[in-house]
Amino acid sequence: MKKPHIESILIFAIIFLVTVACNNDKEKPKLLTHKEHIDAETKTIENMQSAHKGEITATAKYEAFSKKAEEEGFHNIALLYNAVSAAENIHAMNHKAVIEDARSIVRIIKPEYKVKTTKENLSDDISGEAYEEKTMYPGFLKIAENAGNKITFLSLTYAIKTEVKHKLFFEQVLGDINSNTLNSLPSTYYVCSVCGNTYTTAPKHCGFSVTDRNKFIKFN
Repeated sequence: MKKPHIESILIFAIIFLVTVACNNDKEKPKLLTHKEHIDAETKTIENMQSAHKGEITATAKYEAFSKKAEEEGFHNIALLYNAVSAAENIHAMNHKAVIEDARSIVRIIKPEYKVKTTKENLSDDISGEAYEEKTMYPGFLKIAENAGNKITFLSLTYAIKTEVKHKLFFEQVLGDINSNTLNSLPSTYYVCSVCGNTYTTAPKHCGFSVTDRNKFIKFN
């Protein structure tokens, strides 16, 4: 009487093992050919040149936006822009190091941007950060992963995680302008000197790079 029960268990076990094996096969990354790997390495450095250009431009742009905010009487917004500009510069320097480690020449960048009203600048910033968060950096990360370039992957990861936070800061500020509640804005910002992570209060260690808060850059 117990035999059918045992057979059922064995059949179930076989089905389970086959299912797990199939799922594991689906999860395995596609093995690249030698040419595909070389192409990914080449494309990775090209992407880092583009990322470096973007971060250098953002550094200068946000510095200019800070001056514009001060002119319009938005001191705390100017403070945020100063902190974000410093963070973008850290990303630029990280990207530059990656390019140099690959024995490539870092391109000379001439930043190009337009300074509008602070409200318009913030709206443009939100769109720009959203593009980097959802499109540019994810694509770059995927190619860096295919190339097996760990240092590039790390530099890009620091950048995309920070851009997500910057977008949230800009959205909050624009919302405060629209609701006339700018008095609620933070008066101090901290930027991790290693990864650019940006805070309004300094934790003991950076949540991205585990850098000690003594190495944070303070803006107030």
